[in-house]
Amino acid sequence: MSTYVVQELEDTENTARHEKMLLLIGKYSITVLAASDESDALAQRYVVEGALSPNSLMDANHIAIVSVNALDKIISLNFRHIVRSSTIKITGSLNILLGYNVVEINSPM
Repeated sequence: MSTYVVQELEDTENTARHEKMLLLIGKYSITVLAASDESDALAQRYVVEGALSPNSLMDANHIAIVSVNALDKIISLNFRHIVRSSTIKITGSLNILLGYNVVEINSPM
C-alpha cells in the first residue's frame, strides 16, 4: 500500500472507519511504500499520456508506486479512475515502454 492510501485514510471524516483501517494495517504488518521522484515522474507521465486526468494525480501515484516497486497487482474499488479499461491499457503500455512490469489492476470481486 502506498503512503497515499494512508493519506486518504487521514482525510476521511468517518473516524470509526479511519481507526479500523489503521488497526488493520498494524495487525497485518502491511508495508507502506513511500513515493519517490521516480514514482512521481511516472504518475505525471500517466496523466500526460491520458491514462488518468490531472484531477486524478493521487490515483496515478498509487499505480506508479506499485509499478516502481515491481509489485504485481492493484486491488481497488475505484472504478471511476483506477479499475477502468483505458487506465489499465494505457498504464500497461507505458510501463512496458518505460521498462516497468505491467501491473494487473482488478476489483476484489
